[in-house]
Amino acid sequence: MKSKILTGLFCSILIINFVSAQNNTSPYSIIGIGDIEKSYFDRTSSMAHTGIALSSDATNRFLYHANPASYSGLQDKWFNFEATARYKGVSYSGTPISNASASQSSDLQFKKLVISIKIKPKWGTAVGLLPFSTSNYSYFGTKVIQGSTFTAQTYNEGTGSTNQFFIANSYKINKHLSVGLHTAYLFGQLQQKETIVSGVSDSALITDRNLLLGNFFFKGGLQFQTKINDKLQLLAGATGSLKTPLKANYQLKVTDGSTTLIENQQFRNTFFNLPVMYAGGVAVKLKDKYTFAFDYNFQSWTGSNTNNSNYQLVNSSRYSAGFEYSKKISYRDYQGNILSAEKYFLQTGVSYNNSYLRINGIQLTDYSVTLGGGFNSLKNSNLGMQLGIEIGQRGTKNAGLIKETYTQVHLTFVYRDFWRVKVKRYN
Repeated sequence: MKSKILTGLFCSILIINFVSAQNNTSPYSIIGIGDIEKSYFDRTSSMAHTGIALSSDATNRFLYHANPASYSGLQDKWFNFEATARYKGVSYSGTPISNASASQSSDLQFKKLVISIKIKPKWGTAVGLLPFSTSNYSYFGTKVIQGSTFTAQTYNEGTGSTNQFFIANSYKINKHLSVGLHTAYLFGQLQQKETIVSGVSDSALITDRNLLLGNFFFKGGLQFQTKINDKLQLLAGATGSLKTPLKANYQLKVTDGSTTLIENQQFRNTFFNLPVMYAGGVAVKLKDKYTFAFDYNFQSWTGSNTNNSNYQLVNSSRYSAGFEYSKKISYRDYQGNILSAEKYFLQTGVSYNNSYLRINGIQLTDYSVTLGGGFNSLKNSNLGMQLGIEIGQRGTKNAGLIKETYTQVHLTFVYRDFWRVKVKRYN
């Protein structure tokens, strides 16, 4: 069994490395480290990513990653493995979009690999790989040649991403309160290229920038839950992280035709700053079937990085609400105890986000709706699957900007088994 699991993990990693070369084009990803990922690719993906107050339990086999305190709710003596793939299609509209063939893009990527373990009755942990940001853009423009009135045509392109390898630990202090710490190493590479072609020269002036990014990132969390009565349960959660500088190995090369004009490399202790971030959420569970959840996220971007004459990084806030219906069945274990298991669940949600980008005086907004569900296999109690869709819009066509209309479909596979415990199973 363990050899099969390791083989599956290895194959999944190979698939991720292969598919991750495909990226959606995003004109706004030229700024900073690219588009920062809003999804944790967990059970909350179909609840508009609303889950700071939510955690796993004995009947719920799917993981929650927004709050590191959630892992203390995992079922004892079990480990969980989750892998998620996402399809994303985007259509673009606005004055800068003059080529109809460039008005759409799509990709399919594996996004998540996570293993979680309930080490002790009060201690849960998770280890995994998640995306943090992506950059993929290309556009034509013009530049004024310094010291003259001539202009030159430019072509700018960039690709890259940052990811996080993380270890999260959660401890249940008592039956009401849990705390957790998410420790991650952020790493990635950004490649940027500018090509200038002018009528006064037969050769092209090419500027290549290559950045290798990395640093540690920490996020703390806590969760509180209590029963109001036999039918109503109240849950609350909060997370926070401090300002984090991303270090970079910065490589620059400028060539004019076959002649190298500049080639150097330098290390920067602070290439880009991640801001102070905090979030809070509340949820209500009714009859252990219906869940209503609400989240608020805030990021203090103002003053964290150097601004440009055309754009500024400003404070951002995100509001989301999600609903879930969970169908559970009762059964007796081999000792005659009546237990509960989840058969399937249905979800929906809405979100609104004031992003951290203000371009041409307009702060970009992003709003979306989600719908999906999942199930646990009754024939093989170790397997589960979740499928969901998100439809949304980012940006505007005003002030010469670009509006993105996107559709995302995510698929998560879950496998779980006993962890280093020899017991006889009764399916």
